[in-house]
Amino acid sequence: MGKYYKKSQKRKTFPVPAFLCTKSGERAQAAAPFELFVAVIIMAFVLVIGYKVLDEATTAACLNKVDKEMTGLISNIRDTVVTRSSNLFSFQPDTKCFSSKESSLKIYMEKNGRVCSAVCQKPLEECFIITFSNPALANATRQKCIDIPTYTSFMSEESCSMTDAPLQQAGFDIINPQSDMGQGILRGQYVIRNISPGGDTYPKICVWYKAA
Repeated sequence: MGKYYKKSQKRKTFPVPAFLCTKSGERAQAAAPFELFVAVIIMAFVLVIGYKVLDEATTAACLNKVDKEMTGLISNIRDTVVTRSSNLFSFQPDTKCFSSKESSLKIYMEKNGRVCSAVCQKPLEECFIITFSNPALANATRQKCIDIPTYTSFMSEESCSMTDAPLQQAGFDIINPQSDMGQGILRGQYVIRNISPGGDTYPKICVWYKAA
């Protein structure tokens, strides 16, 4: 049998016209700034979201610290009322969310039974509530029940100043945490004392404060 050979044919190539190369290069150069702009927008968006998440986490941690300090404050008040003991302690919530200019922490007598029952988790017609608020932060209001008799009195300076001169000499001032006139409870050191006479069933509480 004869052998058949197929002649190989070379594919002819033609040079790309110069005007086509020029247009492709121009399109690539025109697209580059747009792609860079999109990349910058995406990066900025990611940074904003990341900062917001970090800020929310920091605020949540700060408010948890405030909540913990409020619990300690309530424990000291209750111990002074119930056991008639004097308590010296520090109140040091995080300054990121607890500021003397923006936040407020005060004790007040609540006379709405529904509010008392909700905050204190038991049926009450009246109760003491301690409230923290900071209008500069979202969802920064905290309320806690102070489980002490409603006939407890937080005494004024006139009643307390004569009971403990050494505290005054040490730089402590008398505050009324229930008063609407002052700034309420601030960061610093506190001494809480029950000055009611022996046998008196109506607790009379003096609160001494010294700035940290």
